[in-house]
Parts: sequence; C-alpha cells; structure tokens
Amino acid sequence: MKTIKTMSKIFVKKEELTLVNGGYVVTGKNETPVYNEQFITVQKHAEWVVTFAEKAKGKDFVGKAPDSIESVKEEVRKALSSKGVEYVKAPKKVKQDLTEKLQEEALAFIKYQGESSKTEKINKFLQQFNIIQEFEEFGLYFEEDICKLNKIYTIEEIVAAVTAVIDIID
Repeated sequence: MKTIKTMSKIFVKKEELTLVNGGYVVTGKNETPVYNEQFITVQKHAEWVVTFAEKAKGKDFVGKAPDSIESVKEEVRKALSSKGVEYVKAPKKVKQDLTEKLQEEALAFIKYQGESSKTEKINKFLQQFNIIQEFEEFGLYFEEDICKLNKIYTIEEIVAAVTAVIDIID
C-alpha cells in the first residue's frame, strides 16, 4: 500500500520566520521547517545582489587615462608663461541675482531628471523582489519542508544594495 504525504500550508508572517542550526528556515515555537520555492529562490538572488553590492563598493570600473610626462611639461610651460604683472585691476563682477537663480533652477532640473531616471531603474529592477515585500507586509503561505538560507534579507537591505550599484548592474 502506498502512502501519500500531503503538504499542509502554513501562513507565516515576517516576525515568525527564523533561521536555526546553520540556516534551516523554520516558523513557530516548535520550529517547524517551512519552504516556499519562490520566496527561497528570491532570497538567494537577494543574497547575490547584496554581496555583489558589498564587493563592488569603492571599485573603479571605468579607470582613468594615465598621466603623461608631456602633459605635465605643457602645464609647466603654461604656468610659467602666464605669470605677469597686473598693471590694471580687473573690474568687479556684477552681481546677477536673476542669472544665478536661473542657473540654480536649471541645475536642480538636471539633477531631478537624473534622479528620476535612476529611481525608475531601481524600481524596475526591484520588481523581481516583490514576493519579499509582500511577505514583509502581509505574510506568505509556506509548506512543511526543509531548506536552508544563509540569511533572510529584508526589502530595505535589498533596496540599499541595489541603489548603491544600479549604474553597474543595469
């Protein structure tokens, strides 16, 4: 006779999910092992993204052109040739309040455009982590089963990591 084991669904909220004994995902006082395939897959991807952000921090992926001795010589020539005596004082710059305000507004607009574009990229990339946001806000159904994670990542940690490296990963 064949026995069929039915998996029971357990609704788990954020504060009820923990890791024990080296990363086993459990819930409740009895530490029932639980599994949700989509949640676990996204958590592992979140671990990759957060680790990537940590390792990429402070790295220079563009690099710069090396300085040449010729450019240094040219700078010296220019610096020495421009030394002269000032016989007539330059006039004072006219204060241009309107022009300065317009420049500030233009710079603020350019900054806004850049930040809007970056925010759009971040939000688009983060859509793959919707299940974690849903879990944190409402909870999820899990099945009784055994699985391991190194850490349960929060949406806040993921957002911080993605924000730091969006220009690299997108």
